[in-house]
Amino acid sequence: MKKIISLIVSFIAVFVIGIFIGHSILPPHPLVAAKDRPIYPTIYITGSSGYASTMDTMINSVTADKDTRAKKGLTIVVDTEHNYSLKVTGTIDKRNAYPTIEVGMVKGTNNSDKYEASLMAIMSYLGKHYNVAYANVLGYSAGGGGVYHYLIDHGYDRSLPPIKKFVSLDGQYNACTAQPDQTLAQVLADGPQIKTKYYDFWLKNYERVDKNIQVVLLEGAYDTKKETDGTVPWADGFSIYPLLIKNGNSATHYLIEGTNTEHTEMPSNQKAIGYVKTFFYE
Repeated sequence: MKKIISLIVSFIAVFVIGIFIGHSILPPHPLVAAKDRPIYPTIYITGSSGYASTMDTMINSVTADKDTRAKKGLTIVVDTEHNYSLKVTGTIDKRNAYPTIEVGMVKGTNNSDKYEASLMAIMSYLGKHYNVAYANVLGYSAGGGGVYHYLIDHGYDRSLPPIKKFVSLDGQYNACTAQPDQTLAQVLADGPQIKTKYYDFWLKNYERVDKNIQVVLLEGAYDTKKETDGTVPWADGFSIYPLLIKNGNSATHYLIEGTNTEHTEMPSNQKAIGYVKTFFYE
């Protein structure tokens, strides 16, 4: 009996000494500051209207779905007329690893150069204030061309947070130019026959895009006879597909059929939102 009691006392003594050493000699595990926690933001860029609220329905649906783990983060409005200054509202707290970044502009534009500079300002801001492991980006309408322009000029720029995935939602890449002498299959295989100066830029520079970036091209099938979403011809919205494939990017394209597929309705189209959820938050 004495031997058992002695063993118990010895065990308690060792346990107490261990606790003492742990608290007195070993440094306590430091708390991780919120800014040091890695985040994986998804940036939703508006179209030519400039209104950030264009993306509200999509962001509300994404953040309401618990499976995405996404939470609302920041709204950023870019002043393209004054050195691309940013008006930032909202917060990214320490529990929000997958924040949404909703992007608008003080003045609307369809200029891809302005979208590119705006996205660069946003990525610089995020990289300065947060530990961004990587970001995903959606560009709607003219915003799609702006994102693609950014990927060409900054896809390999490691001074900025890396982009992992890109969704083009009714993106514009060839000045809304229809291709009456080509089928959609031919455009997807060979690119458009009628090329504007905008497409010529992509054609000359597509190899500068980081090959690791994954891309999904979404287009509304509003008018199947004219092959358009009512604003952007399918041949335009999908025109960069063959360039992405040639460059070695993982790229897929989808026509969104059914109701609410007109150009202005696509940011709130439930099928499009479903593709976005699966691709960005799988």
